[in-house]
Formats: sequence, structure tokens, C-alpha cells
Amino acid sequence: MTLRSDTKPVKIYIKKPRGTLYWGGAGLNGPYIDDQLQALKSAGIQHVYRGVNTTGNEKTDALWTATTLRYEDTDEWTISSGLDNPSGQFNLIGYSYGSLLAAQTANFYANHGHIVDHLVLIGCPINSGFLNSLVMNKNIKNVIRINLTDAGDPIYAGMSESELVTSVKTLMDQDAASGTSRGIGHFYFRPDSAEGKERRARLAKYLYDQGLR
Repeated sequence: MTLRSDTKPVKIYIKKPRGTLYWGGAGLNGPYIDDQLQALKSAGIQHVYRGVNTTGNEKTDALWTATTLRYEDTDEWTISSGLDNPSGQFNLIGYSYGSLLAAQTANFYANHGHIVDHLVLIGCPINSGFLNSLVMNKNIKNVIRINLTDAGDPIYAGMSESELVTSVKTLMDQDAASGTSRGIGHFYFRPDSAEGKERRARLAKYLYDQGLR
């Protein structure tokens, strides 16, 4: 990447990213995140890291999702973990709010010449224009969309702004009903329970079968 100053170009070198990063939902908190990381490792996906980028407030993250993150952004979306390991792949996985962080990060690195082997968007409210841009990006080799609509989730990749607005009440009801031990609709992978662990293990195996390493 080259920045032009008043006198001469200044080159900025971005380290080559490696490994697999996973971002959870708004707030990036909850025991399900560490459990999902462990499930990915147990399935055979090596060099797994926890993605970090949050305001620290679930409601603020959710608002950021609806107003900014679901659209293509030109800011720098870099990572601090996974730059110095022997992994042969660069994979980005995100769930809900985290899926948009994964999308923005993939977009940034791909547009700067890096290869993203797999971009996994789970329960992702991404705008259709941004989604199509990611799918068409030659440096993003595989975009995997996992919609949870069969579980009752009103969110899906490529949804319109009006659909997102009308889904708010359903999401609030599902969140309240799910708590931390159940996983209803959009919160399918969140429960801190035996059932939740099984769901996350199945997700990890599915991603392994899709080629993530």
C-alpha cells in the first residue's frame, strides 16, 4: 500500500495474514465464543484466533451493524493476531455482528492483494451490494453463507434495509427468550448448554468439510 505525502510516496507494508479468526455476536462476549474456538480446533482447523473489534457495548454494536457495518467500508480493517504462524490458509469466520467484522476485514485484505481462502458469514445481515462485491472479489476464494432462517432467524445475507428494520422486534423477542441456555432463531449458536456445544461442534465439522484448515 502506498500513501502519497507532500514530497514523495511513503510505502506501508502489511504483514501477510495467516490462520483462522472467529468473531462472535454483538459485544463479542459470552462463553460460546471460547467454546466455538475450541470446537474449530477439535475439528482439525489449526491456528484459530479470537477476533477483536468492538465498542464494548452490545446495543452500540448492534446499532453499528445496522447503520454502517452492513455496507462496504473503505477504512482500514487490520488484524493483530494470526500474522506470524505457519498456517497455509487465511480464513475469517463471523457470527451475526461478527460476520460483518469478518466481511470488512476480508474486503480490506483482499483489496490490498492478500488471499482470503474462506470467508464464513453466519446469520449475517450484510447488504446485497457488499455481499456481491465480496463474492466477485478474485482474492476471496470462497464465501460461505450460513443463514439460520430454518431455525426462525429473520436475518439473512443480502437482506434489504427495510427487512432489517422490520426484523428488530423478532430479534428482541428471540434474544429475551434465548437467555444464555437456549438458542432460538438468530441466537441458535449462542446457548451455554450441552445442546449449544453440540451445535457449535457440528458447525466446526461442517467448516472443516468445506476445506477450512
